[in-house]
Amino acid sequence: MVHGASCIGRFDALPPLLELAHELGVDARQLHEAVLQVVAYGGFPRAIEGLSLLAAARREPPPPAQPEPPPAAGRATWDAIYRERGDEVLAGLEALAPGFPHWVLDSAYRRILARPGLSLRDRELLAVAALGLMALAAPLGSHVRGALRNGSSPALVTDILDTVRVLAAPEALPVMDQAADRLSRNVYRA
Repeated sequence: MVHGASCIGRFDALPPLLELAHELGVDARQLHEAVLQVVAYGGFPRAIEGLSLLAAARREPPPPAQPEPPPAAGRATWDAIYRERGDEVLAGLEALAPGFPHWVLDSAYRRILARPGLSLRDRELLAVAALGLMALAAPLGSHVRGALRNGSSPALVTDILDTVRVLAAPEALPVMDQAADRLSRNVYRA
């Protein structure tokens, strides 16, 4: 929930969520990674604000910087999420803006999603929460599939969507409901 709240700018929710994470024993390094991942979905300003609130709540020093994944890691992560549709989706991005696929693969998929510290399954669940809260139906569907392809069950993905509903703006609820409905009908194919 910390990731999703940061992505949609619900910083009022972060202090109690960070306290809850501490009480539940959430690993501090994983929490740090989840907030760093806000860059991919909420942008740098929201990631900075989330990291600032995390720093204020932190009970230990931040984890050390991680080495950057190798260049091929971006495409490998992309392929693990999109599988046989990977090239088609990249072609669609290229049609939107020439060179954009390289930017997406290098910045979002290599430097963020391929980082150590969280499994790809967990990173995809964070994406599902954020995209549902942002009411972005098409990328939500892609990342629901990515979560299923990387070890999540339909029940877990539905649970994530149900859990973050408390943070959702009214326009996000139908998008989240549609995703949950599609999960219940097995429309998303892993």
